[in-house]
Amino acid sequence: MKILGVTGGMGMGKTMVCSLLLKEGFPVFNADQIVHQLQAPKGKALPLLAEAFPGSVRHNILDRHYLRGLIAQNSNNLKKIENIILPLVDQERKQFIHHSQKSGKRWCILDIPLLFEKKINLSCTKILVVNAPKAIQKKRIIQRGRIPWEQAEILISHQIQNKLKCHWADIIIQTGLNKAYTFLQVKRLAILMKKDQL
Repeated sequence: MKILGVTGGMGMGKTMVCSLLLKEGFPVFNADQIVHQLQAPKGKALPLLAEAFPGSVRHNILDRHYLRGLIAQNSNNLKKIENIILPLVDQERKQFIHHSQKSGKRWCILDIPLLFEKKINLSCTKILVVNAPKAIQKKRIIQRGRIPWEQAEILISHQIQNKLKCHWADIIIQTGLNKAYTFLQVKRLAILMKKDQL
């Protein structure tokens, strides 16, 4: 089985690209989704975060705003959070790959923002980087309204620049023009994957 690693900075359009690949029939592992599950009530990471960051969990619910504030105050807190979360995400990823292989899939997709940073790219057959201009990235992050741009910038600064990721990529999908163009690029890619020409 071949593995397509998908990455790109916040607001680049990874979610859209991966949802299109899912519609094409490829199983997708979404690292961000797994992180949310781990941090949800009864999630495996919740008691560990509560212990490491007193006050971050109230009534069995993670206060993400509080955690982001701690990261803004001290960047070492991001590393502490990653040390709790990432080993749990790795376990889930390995199970996903095993299950996809067992199901006889030809390809599986790993949607992982820190693909290069955590050297997961080394276990992938091909790397796809989703890219968009910085102005569009900023606009998307602000429109989502999940976190302020200032906090997003702190998180982005801890990631490898998209320009460098594009240099290392086997495939680049541009999402800065329009949805139709993104759809066309993904469709072409899916055809190559299904024909085993990638």
